Amino acid sequence: MKKKALGFIVLAFFVVLMICPVMGKPQTFIVPIKQAQFQWRAWDPMPTEGSAWSELYQNYLTEIDCKLSGNVIHTYYSYSPVVSDLEGEQTIYVCDKKSGFWIEREGTVSYRYPPYYGDHAIVNYWRGYLNFSGTPSATNFVHGVAYQWVYLDASEEDGGVLPYAQWDPVMEMWLLGYSIYLWDADTATQSYTMNFDFVEPVPASNYNPLSL
Repeated sequence: MKKKALGFIVLAFFVVLMICPVMGKPQTFIVPIKQAQFQWRAWDPMPTEGSAWSELYQNYLTEIDCKLSGNVIHTYYSYSPVVSDLEGEQTIYVCDKKSGFWIEREGTVSYRYPPYYGDHAIVNYWRGYLNFSGTPSATNFVHGVAYQWVYLDASEEDGGVLPYAQWDPVMEMWLLGYSIYLWDADTATQSYTMNFDFVEPVPASNYNPLSL
């Protein structure tokens, strides 16, 4: 039986206005979203052009808990199944006046999950953005994208744990997985074929490397 991947996320966001004013009293609201995920994990061969993802689903109904506070977006990720030694799950987005997007600042989340990965730290790199039409509210969310890289923090000699793990000489860790999350306000049929000229999680300034 194929193992299911870690990394299903969701998601409490703290949001600010598109024109980046400094807000006064914090405000909270909940945004319903439809989530799609395109996922590769290293118990399958790395995808080549036209091959299947390890897992793909569309239009999973979930929600974003938002708090408008100051001029940044504070966000956190949660994981299922539950992981141990979770650190760095909070992140922030900042307003880009040119694009109008709220762009996630580069950060990492680390944890351990021995049933899959043994006694090694797993490091997730995240990047992406949120888009609202006007002042963010429960009713005007447009679209969001999150990119997730899953690395095992071990030396090249220690091996990659999963059968198709890839040693990444740029990050100096074992690549165990990669996901794209697409968030929409309404039902949407999403598609993305992984050509797999693999996108590294650096440089951090490239918040939307696949233009999704």
